[in-house]
Amino acid sequence: MKYALLIVALLLSSCDIFSTREPEQPSQSNCFGQPPTRPLITVNNLESAIVQKCPDNYGSVFSPSAGARPFVFVPSTEGQEQYAAVFGSWSAEDELSYFRNLVAKARTNGFSSLFLAPTDSLITADSVVYSFDYTLTFEHTEPGFPYTARGNMQLTLAPDATNFWMLVRWSDFKTTADITWSLFKGKFGN
Repeated sequence: MKYALLIVALLLSSCDIFSTREPEQPSQSNCFGQPPTRPLITVNNLESAIVQKCPDNYGSVFSPSAGARPFVFVPSTEGQEQYAAVFGSWSAEDELSYFRNLVAKARTNGFSSLFLAPTDSLITADSVVYSFDYTLTFEHTEPGFPYTARGNMQLTLAPDATNFWMLVRWSDFKTTADITWSLFKGKFGN
């Protein structure tokens, strides 16, 4: 009996069952967003997706291309001039692809933010239109391309079949000497 206990003790100590191991990566992301039950929640989710660099949350604010009201992006004049081929058939899938590409080029521990200053709003029977002056800042690794874009964005939001508010139209306008967000989309959407 004494030898059996000794053999069991030796076997247990040799297979490292009591040693520590590397923790597993979490299965959920550190991204957070709220259910878009009101139009401004959708806008807040857009802002937080940029700060968190979270493509899944970014993509979730756009009406899918196959939806009742598919997403439409209208680039700024400078964006249309420089990236006409890219914006010719821009869709919600292109939005997500652009943002994934941008996040993939993010500087390690780089800063990202979206500042929105409301300038106007219009509520209709089936949608809400917000106008914001914006400042987008995203530190990336693309040489020679600015980190900051400024302009005015007009966002049209509408509820989907589940009554969640989705972004169905986004128009971008140049208002400063800085580049517009359209150039970020054109550059990283390729």
